Amino acid sequence: MLSARRSIGQGADRCTDQGDDNPYEQGVAAYGRRAYEEAYRCWSALAEAGEARAQYGLAVLFDRGEGVTRNFTLAADWYRRAAEQGLVDAQYNLALLYNEGIGVQPNPSQAVRWLGEAANQGDGESQYRLARCYDQGLGVAQNRELAVDWYTRAAEQGHAAARNCLGDMYRTGDGVTRDYARALHWFTLAARQGYGYAQVNLGYLYDQGLGVSPDPQEAINWYREAALHGDPVAQYNLAEMFRIGRGTERDLQQATRWYRKAAAQGHPGAARRLRRMGF
Repeated sequence: MLSARRSIGQGADRCTDQGDDNPYEQGVAAYGRRAYEEAYRCWSALAEAGEARAQYGLAVLFDRGEGVTRNFTLAADWYRRAAEQGLVDAQYNLALLYNEGIGVQPNPSQAVRWLGEAANQGDGESQYRLARCYDQGLGVAQNRELAVDWYTRAAEQGHAAARNCLGDMYRTGDGVTRDYARALHWFTLAARQGYGYAQVNLGYLYDQGLGVSPDPQEAINWYREAALHGDPVAQYNLAEMFRIGRGTERDLQQATRWYRKAAAQGHPGAARRLRRMGF
């Protein structure tokens, strides 16, 4: 699945510092009204003169085909010009283009370069994606310690996925000393943000008593949260709790219901369990 690139609203609020009577702001206002051709006219000369925000604006127009013929090559060129001047959203979007080979040849190392530029300016999503690169060795040598560092920076800014990944590293001991209490901390924060994977992971810690006293009822609560949002692992785990009567009354009807939901999403354990139950 291709990653969503940032648009004007996400970047403009960070850098508008002049009145509404200047051409850049007029372009932002036109873009907000979906008057894309007007936005292009406002930004074109500014971009050619080196105005980074206007360069980013043109890049977005070409990227999306708004007011101009869609042209990913030109989008990449304008993102690059703005990125080289330090504009975070341009750096982020350019990294995605390099990662996915849109308008440029795929180049994971260039993706890492531009994610690093944005991450060093404090952009949480870039920090998270850079951590993933180090975690998985994508475009850079695998380095779990650096992955932990960048996950932590993003997690401290409230990035739910980073919090979950950081919790998982503390749970498994990858890149850090295994620490279930810290895993519990980060999973809890992400789970409270509604992040499904963290809810499953948090449920498992309560289920197994890792970093916390065993609490099957609390495990069920978190499994159910994720299961209701369609997570197949949570659905399977919840079914298991109902099947064996752990943290709740034994209820084969409820167990079957959740096994079926998980199996419908391809969970192999759920499909096997249903066969053993005669379904």
